[in-house]
Amino acid sequence: MSRTIERATAVISTWGGRPFDDIERMLDEARPDAVFVCQPPYLAAEACIEVVERGLPLFTEKPLAAVRSDVERASAALDGRDVVTAVGYQWRAIDFVAEVRRRLDDRPARLVLARWTGDTPGPSWWRRADQSGGQVVEQATHLFDLARYLLGEGEVVGAASARHERPDYPDFDVDAVASSVVRFESGAIGSFTSTSILPAGVVEFELISEGLRQVIRLAASATGQSWSLETSDGAERSLETSRRDAYETEDEAFLDAVESGDPTRVFCTYEDAMRTDELTRAVVAASGSRG
Repeated sequence: MSRTIERATAVISTWGGRPFDDIERMLDEARPDAVFVCQPPYLAAEACIEVVERGLPLFTEKPLAAVRSDVERASAALDGRDVVTAVGYQWRAIDFVAEVRRRLDDRPARLVLARWTGDTPGPSWWRRADQSGGQVVEQATHLFDLARYLLGEGEVVGAASARHERPDYPDFDVDAVASSVVRFESGAIGSFTSTSILPAGVVEFELISEGLRQVIRLAASATGQSWSLETSDGAERSLETSRRDAYETEDEAFLDAVESGDPTRVFCTYEDAMRTDELTRAVVAASGSRG
């Protein structure tokens, strides 16, 4: 029994199902109504292609792939196909983000300060640029995507990154620190920083408008993730926590889109996610890095 089958069998012992070690056979024999692709970045595109070539609704995790050429191959497979697609940019689905967008209509953001600092994730593929794309593409991509969602398309003004020897991770070949400046079509300027060298860090997205500050923060625990929103205008300060798991919200939106046949019900389509992917890779390119 292969390791893949062993892992699949362990999962279905809890959730039910039938294990496969071949995606083509699984799709052809099981004939699912929709497919969630939760593969590492270097494997995701191939799985997505197999799904869309069969005309099946597709939900795939971010990033779309470790390298841009794989993203474009999957996009080519989608070209001309009327298929519901969604990508796991769950920050869009946080319950208070709609209110944040509404406030920005009245008080446009002038400055964005976003950072993703923390420890090195456990999977070995994450530490290899050719398998994950690096921290900006694989992890901090959530920050860039939320910025696009709230502020429109962005243009990289400048970026820098550095890779350092890490004795505890001899196979680590992605940048350990990165910083970039992006100008958005709304007029806002964004500063983005990321690192994976801290035992505990901070993940937050701060929007500064005229007389208004809004900060979205991510908190992770053994039981999952939650988000909070701090709002202050100089006179009052409020703190709100997410009431529902954003993963569930985005999954529900995808399944609603599949059932109704309305692709606009998803929070982020594959086509939309490609533009976030393009922005994150432009940041990496501007820094002179490979990941």
